[in-house]
Amino acid sequence: MAKRKKKAFYDFSEEAIKRHRKFPVAKTLGMMALVLVQVFCVLFMCFWEPTPQDVIDTYEVYVTPKDDGSLDIEYRFVWTPLDDDEPLTFVYVGIANSDYTVLSHSANIVRIEDYADEDGECHIDLYFKKAYTKGKTFTFSFTVNQRNMLCKQKDTYFYEFVPCWFNATPISQYTFYWKDTGNITALNADDREDDWYIWRGAMEAGEYRMMCVTYDTFDAPVVAYRAWDDSHAYNDLQADKIGVIILLSAVILVLLIVELFFADVIVSYYRGRGFFYGYGHPMHTYGRTNKRYQKAADKAAQTQGSGYGHGHHVRGGGCACACACACACAGGGRAGCSQKDTYRSASAAAQNDVDE
Repeated sequence: MAKRKKKAFYDFSEEAIKRHRKFPVAKTLGMMALVLVQVFCVLFMCFWEPTPQDVIDTYEVYVTPKDDGSLDIEYRFVWTPLDDDEPLTFVYVGIANSDYTVLSHSANIVRIEDYADEDGECHIDLYFKKAYTKGKTFTFSFTVNQRNMLCKQKDTYFYEFVPCWFNATPISQYTFYWKDTGNITALNADDREDDWYIWRGAMEAGEYRMMCVTYDTFDAPVVAYRAWDDSHAYNDLQADKIGVIILLSAVILVLLIVELFFADVIVSYYRGRGFFYGYGHPMHTYGRTNKRYQKAADKAAQTQGSGYGHGHHVRGGGCACACACACACAGGGRAGCSQKDTYRSASAAAQNDVDE
């Protein structure tokens, strides 16, 4: 008489899946590592500050009004390069307008070039006798006679002068001086020493200070007043930091998406509920039943009542629903629940008797 051989028993019930689950160690460690990376990114964004190429240790400007309404302006700098890769060979200093004459300059300046564009931007390029490397503090100075500066409104004569500012270079200490030649009625200076009115302080990159001086009378030609446009004054270093913050924020967001996937696995291991996983198994993909599990479950369900001989047969008509939804089950049919749950189960078993 032929012997009967037992076939594998298919069990896709919640209990069976839970019994064979394995703790997702790799994904747990991966999630912890990603969280540490995110913490590092947040700390970096909070405490990192971009390093400027240079710093101006001392910035002094001496302004002396002349009888013709022009200004003799002397600029003095104590400058320290900070760039490891690029030695400092020249700087450019903004001036009020293109109507000026260079009167003198320090010995370490070997060449001066003028620049003026159609938009009204004016500056002079100062080329040094030698290159200054990182940490080599040096001084330089120059003096110009600046014309077309005196303005008049009604019976009031005044100057509004903004000494050159630096969008990418912080200034540790600035001191601006204005010579008192008489007839001054108002100004916004911070202090006075002897014959000089003084503005002083420190500036971050992109900051500026306007010197406003008013006279009751001034026998000199005037120019039409035009309010100063500060749209060109901005902090380049802050813009660099904002760029880094945007980049790291994008990295944090991407890592968060990956972490949600890992968290789904870990939560499903304990609770059996997850968007992708059920008890640590990939039972669902994007909210739909994993095709591999579904195919195997369907195959197991179809074997109900299909055995032959005298072997063990699975009882037909059984249905096990592991979610709180209405289930309609028929003999040999499929048992299922709403997609909102994390698994589909079929507590059907199949065993075929095969004659040797």
